[in-house]
Amino acid sequence: MKKFISAISIALLTVILAFTLAGCDKSGAIEKAYEDNGYTVKITTTAENATVKNLISTILTEEQKKEIDKYALIYASKLLPPEGVVIIKFGSSGDLKDFLTIEDKDGNKDTSAYDAAKDAGHINGNCYFIVGGKDALNIFKNA
Repeated sequence: MKKFISAISIALLTVILAFTLAGCDKSGAIEKAYEDNGYTVKITTTAENATVKNLISTILTEEQKKEIDKYALIYASKLLPPEGVVIIKFGSSGDLKDFLTIEDKDGNKDTSAYDAAKDAGHINGNCYFIVGGKDALNIFKNA
């Protein structure tokens, strides 16, 4: 009986882990939502796209600017009305939280930037909305 319960437990944990990991990446749904609303969507990096680099240069800290090339960027643009949207796609929601967490000299971690971004609707799964208008933010939130 113990072997049966162990086997069932392992199977359930495997299924739960699979759903947890699969549910983290929201980038596909976000890309589709922008395309459905008339945006042209590109996956890029700051090294590949000077427009994106200029859009985010004033928003990120120096430390974040050094780390940004580790992650993919979703750049969505629309001609009428003209608008550009930049979203950072992280490997996981944990990577996103680490990116927005500031650690002081004493090793204390400040998650206020992450908490504020989450409360404002700038976080959706493993994606972080950093540039765009109100309509673009609503598309992001609802994706």
